[in-house]
Amino acid sequence: MMNSAISDTFQTPTALIRDHLSFSGTSVKEVQDWISSLSILQLGDSSKLLFNALIEISELKCAETLRFDLIQVLHHSIENVLLSLEKHFSNHALISSDRNEHIIELAMLLRSYFAKIYQDITLRSHDQLQHQKFSLFAFSQKKNLQTARSLATFYSLRQFAGLLYQQQMLYSSALPGQWQAAHRLYNLALEHDYYNTSLSQIKESAHGLQNIAQAYAQLILLDIFNTHQIRPSEINALYECTFDWARLIQLSTRENNTSKYLVDTRTDERPVFNKKQSDDFQANLFISTQSLLEHINNTLGKNPEYLSKNEKLFLSPALKHHVQTILDNDHIERQHERYEYSAQLQLCFSLMTAHFYMSKAKNFYETLEISTRFDRLNESRMLAGWTDASTSGTAHTKLLDREAKQIYQADVIDISANGYRIKWTGETPKNLRTGEFILVQENNQGKWRSAVIRWIKQAADKSLELGIEILAQEIYPCAVHIKPERHLDNYHPALILQNEQDGLVKTSLVLPGSQMFKDQQTIYLRLGKEEIKIYLLKTLAITQSFVQFEFELLNDQQQSIVDQFIHQKADELKDHDLWESLK
Repeated sequence: MMNSAISDTFQTPTALIRDHLSFSGTSVKEVQDWISSLSILQLGDSSKLLFNALIEISELKCAETLRFDLIQVLHHSIENVLLSLEKHFSNHALISSDRNEHIIELAMLLRSYFAKIYQDITLRSHDQLQHQKFSLFAFSQKKNLQTARSLATFYSLRQFAGLLYQQQMLYSSALPGQWQAAHRLYNLALEHDYYNTSLSQIKESAHGLQNIAQAYAQLILLDIFNTHQIRPSEINALYECTFDWARLIQLSTRENNTSKYLVDTRTDERPVFNKKQSDDFQANLFISTQSLLEHINNTLGKNPEYLSKNEKLFLSPALKHHVQTILDNDHIERQHERYEYSAQLQLCFSLMTAHFYMSKAKNFYETLEISTRFDRLNESRMLAGWTDASTSGTAHTKLLDREAKQIYQADVIDISANGYRIKWTGETPKNLRTGEFILVQENNQGKWRSAVIRWIKQAADKSLELGIEILAQEIYPCAVHIKPERHLDNYHPALILQNEQDGLVKTSLVLPGSQMFKDQQTIYLRLGKEEIKIYLLKTLAITQSFVQFEFELLNDQQQSIVDQFIHQKADELKDHDLWESLK
């Protein structure tokens, strides 16, 4: 995508080599007339012309205040183009085709140079303010330079946040020099005491960002929350919420007992978790997220306390859990050592597919063993309900098609006590997403095990690295429903998972990832032809794909029904070959 030569632009000032602009005169009015002529052009043509205009203005020999005014004329149009480009690639396959590569590169280039021109204005304005002597009659000139410096700093940090957001949507990494440039801008504002000044002129005020400190805090938050463990839709949701959350972040030059993250603004390093930094790391900025954690906790009760419409719209239970886990835990470090390992891993995607294969290739409605009085109309109603539910985040789908049943292969890079790191090449199926429930099998041998895709990272050779966590060794298909009426369309596929830990067998239940199922809820568990009431004790894991619960029986005397069902399924699944189901 973007090579190191492009990223060098963050570290070296743009040379001023132009006496005039090729597309327009150099007055604000003339550039405004030019920008109005672009409205009739197609996206590809207008984006190319805007990018060239951006470069020319950055190289123009002119006052920095004029450069700021000229780029402000283009600002809204560039943002609209970037929004269109981002929409184009945000839902693309994780491994991009050559056809999409130029769109991604154009978006990255445009966002990078957009951040860079504001960065240049900041640094040149600051240099003039520091070294140029202003007479009493030049007070307005000095004031205009100070304003340009403050506003350009804010807008540059906003573009760096947009660039990081783009990279997160593509599961790629920051460019060399990217963090150092952002740190330098904030450090400059901090040293000269304009970091917290309210900027009444900024267009983003409607989004909640009011000053440079908040723009920088948003950038920090985006990085903290990006663990490569959430999907593009969730990355977008968190991005929208950070406009509200930035003001809950405390930035300080002194460490205190709530300083959770550290920054050395003199380096090209991202924020570091406190107490996990290297010995030679010299932090000069300390970040507290305690107020945000307290706010997130307040959104978890029966009467959630939200800051804005964005939170009501975007904060799903899975996202709340993700944010709370990151902010509440001491830090999620690897618990198990990785070891080099060579193997082929077979895998298939989704809870519904796992249920299908663990049921020996039976469609879900067949596994319910309900009287045939339920005709095909009932089945259609149920499947239609699944299709509707899938748009709101559940694991339900139609009858499985060929792609859903597909078993894929990937190379194992290394292994740990509870999972794999694998390499994926070629086309990516639609269900290859973080948080997806999967079945895995090593080298066509042994049992199929339940697992989850924990993280995804883009590699330079158009491949992906995936982190796979094993959830359980034993999997048994079943069903659940909430309503007491036994209608076919009330049932949902579920899986009983069993693991042995420290000599004890731990049993949990995996359900579709929707807001239907919650802690401390009573539901019905269907085991073959038997139904029993169970109580969902607490959530063990939650993603857009599934929810895993610890549960207990309301009637302990029915434990024998569960034990008998598991024993029967275990016998059925002995030597069960998923590959045979494909024939």
